[in-house]
Amino acid sequence: MEQEIIKVFNEKHEYMGTSTRAQAHEKGLWHETFHCWLANEEYIYFQIRSSQKRDYPGLLDITAAGHLLATETVEAGIREVKEELGLNINIDEVVRMGMTSCSIVSEKMIDNEFCHVYINPFEHNWDVFAVQYEEVSGVVRANLNEAEAFFLGKTVTLNIEGYEFFPDGQRVRLARPVSATHFVPYREQYVADVIHFVKNEMYK
Repeated sequence: MEQEIIKVFNEKHEYMGTSTRAQAHEKGLWHETFHCWLANEEYIYFQIRSSQKRDYPGLLDITAAGHLLATETVEAGIREVKEELGLNINIDEVVRMGMTSCSIVSEKMIDNEFCHVYINPFEHNWDVFAVQYEEVSGVVRANLNEAEAFFLGKTVTLNIEGYEFFPDGQRVRLARPVSATHFVPYREQYVADVIHFVKNEMYK
């Protein structure tokens, strides 16, 4: 299998060279990722990671995200939305929030990321999703205000609703409360910041 080559940086986001993705995670090298959240005035959307994924299978995650290859511009990361969710979205249709840093340390890897964050003002329609089953097994949404309270630590559960998708074209409706253990362990404040941006910069 061909290894992904990515750019690596120091903690100040100064370019240091290239590395394989596996080496970056093994050594904790800083690298760049692309995040695209689907959101609107009422809801923020999350993907359910495929059970086939090596890292964090079955957990709730950013709507669409991925590593930027060494040959790619930041804007080229919009391909992740098409690859993972089947949505044809152009870079000029999304709103740039900015760049943040995220660090996740686990037994398997040290994942130090500079995350380029974008928001797609999503007009809700469950029928538009055509997920990449190796990457994504479902899409759910949560009320924006309830999600903000949850990620700020004011509540311990969050109600989600959406669908799990299957390769035969079937989908099963999901509606249940979840806790922090159901999410990929990004900084809770990061997700709260995304929601604050949606509410105060996009839908004032």
